[in-house]
Amino acid sequence: MNHKYKACVKLYSCCSGMHLYAATRGEEEQLKKRTTQRNFLDFRIAAWLLILLACVPSFAQNPATEDVRDSLRKTKELMQVPVHVDKRYDYIMTGRVRLLLFWVGKDDVGGGYIRRGTLPQDPSSDVIELLIGSDPAKAPRAINRWGAASEIFRKSPCCARSADSSVFFGFMKVSSGTSAAEMEKELAQEKQGGAFLFSAIINQGDRSADFAKVVPISSDTDFTINQFDLARSMVFDRLLGSQGRVKEIVQSQIQGCGRPEGFLETVAELIDDAVRRSDSRTSLCYFYNGDQHRISLTQVAGVPRETVKLSLRDEPHAYVRSYSGLVQARFEDINLTNNGESQFELLLGTTGALKGVPVQIRYQPNWWFQAILNLKTPEPSKEAQNR
Repeated sequence: MNHKYKACVKLYSCCSGMHLYAATRGEEEQLKKRTTQRNFLDFRIAAWLLILLACVPSFAQNPATEDVRDSLRKTKELMQVPVHVDKRYDYIMTGRVRLLLFWVGKDDVGGGYIRRGTLPQDPSSDVIELLIGSDPAKAPRAINRWGAASEIFRKSPCCARSADSSVFFGFMKVSSGTSAAEMEKELAQEKQGGAFLFSAIINQGDRSADFAKVVPISSDTDFTINQFDLARSMVFDRLLGSQGRVKEIVQSQIQGCGRPEGFLETVAELIDDAVRRSDSRTSLCYFYNGDQHRISLTQVAGVPRETVKLSLRDEPHAYVRSYSGLVQARFEDINLTNNGESQFELLLGTTGALKGVPVQIRYQPNWWFQAILNLKTPEPSKEAQNR
């Protein structure tokens, strides 16, 4: 593809200070080549990030207008406001690699979290923060592929499920390997050259304007999933600089779509339908990275009971959790600008504290790799196990 990036939407999903600097033209060329209701909002970004982790954007230079630069400065200030966290969901990542005719996999190779909250003194805001990917301290061959994202929605005072604006910031470790062997070669080249490539994006939209800026970033430090906070502020400085690419949506397209909601809010509405088993709305549009997308809820099926069993690193006993009353929802995302597409599946709770929360997320970005994220929950009491 550029199929990988064509299918991308939201990092973040794209997503973190030690020695960061804007990529040179040579590095940009190298990068091109190498390269819900409240609970409902929580899981959407996780699915999105998995899609994003498979993406490699292009970085042709496109200077920002003064209006865009002003918006970027305001977005930086907004994104650096400390978030009041109301909820947090932790995940355990299983990675599976296809070797010719069969799959091999390993549990607990990474993980992450989804955090939900609000901006202080702004009751109309809804904030989601996500960090998901592999952890080289756990992953085979120390694979380091991850992404982080923050998204802020401002709700419309007129309607409970309508947004006035949305802002997305993401940072990711770039990867372009098309097989397990290529991934290993890519990792070796990075370490030998001492230059590690990342990508950052800001996407901002409201009812009258929408733009995105993507910037390639090269670092002599191979930041891991545990080091996002070290790089975050310097990444914002790079986004405000002259490097990178800006894409703007024309107003006629915005009016044609009729909604400023981004990927996360769009999926939230479809998840709402999935949990209620409603067929009233099956497809919605949104904008991301200068392209118009359509995401559809293509299949919903009841799952009476599901048991998850994982082998955790440094834990003597298996991690076992059982859930009941779930739904399996399948989604298809199509980039209407270039016809790129991607699919993902969510296993969702439908009652109580897990209503609208993904118990399990599955994404297979290519023929050789599959990522499975399982919700981490407290161990059930002995009384509950004996019922």
